Amino acid sequence: MIMRRGFVIAAVLVLAAPWARGQVSVNMNALNALAPAPAPKPGPSAVPVPRVEAVRPAPVPAGPLPLPPIPPSGPMPPAPRYATVGGTTIGPLPSPPSRHPPAKPVLAPIVLVGPPHPEPLPTPPQVVDGAPGQALRIPGGVRVTFGATDAALNPATLAALREIAGAAVEEHAPAVSVDAYAKSDPSDPSTARRLSLSRALAARAVLREAGIASEHIYVRALLAEAGPAPLPANRVDVTFQPGPKAPPATGTSQGIPKGMP
Repeated sequence: MIMRRGFVIAAVLVLAAPWARGQVSVNMNALNALAPAPAPKPGPSAVPVPRVEAVRPAPVPAGPLPLPPIPPSGPMPPAPRYATVGGTTIGPLPSPPSRHPPAKPVLAPIVLVGPPHPEPLPTPPQVVDGAPGQALRIPGGVRVTFGATDAALNPATLAALREIAGAAVEEHAPAVSVDAYAKSDPSDPSTARRLSLSRALAARAVLREAGIASEHIYVRALLAEAGPAPLPANRVDVTFQPGPKAPPATGTSQGIPKGMP
């Protein structure tokens, strides 16, 4: 070691001799730095490295391995479903709808208790002895006239309406028309309209008493034009068309039973 240092010092002096013109000083500490540093001694703060020992595998028992317990039989509940959106898990999601539609509810039938209520009869028409008016035959029915401001019937017009109602029932008429008229007044048309309606309802009441259903009676309250006219302005026309006749009873011909002379 000492010889190495001396050799290094001699080489430095030889190389620096041609350029050096003054006193040369040598730092021995710088030469010591060239030597390798001594290994540090373990102090009290050093942490000892644990020793790792090899782990031996557990012995395998002889014979068949025990099986896990078998769950009870039955349908397994569906596992909850989850969804992942952008790295975030969302769930559990609702179960999908069943393929089988739900059963329709069974409604109990409606049972009517007691007979249905019959249709109430209308108010009987007003009949006044000596009331103006008369009955006239027209094609397919009858015409009943009234006074200028009256809606009451007299015994003759009442009998004529009852006769035409009975004929409609016997002929199986599908519909009966009631057209009522009243003389119109340009200054007060509403009064004439109400008077015409009162006359129509009087004739309808007679038809209802004969047994004709209200849905088969067609009522119209009309206004008659002012001034002279060939037809009476204050009137009610009741007309009908005969319905289909019922077939004759089986076993008879022209009212005489078969097999008789």
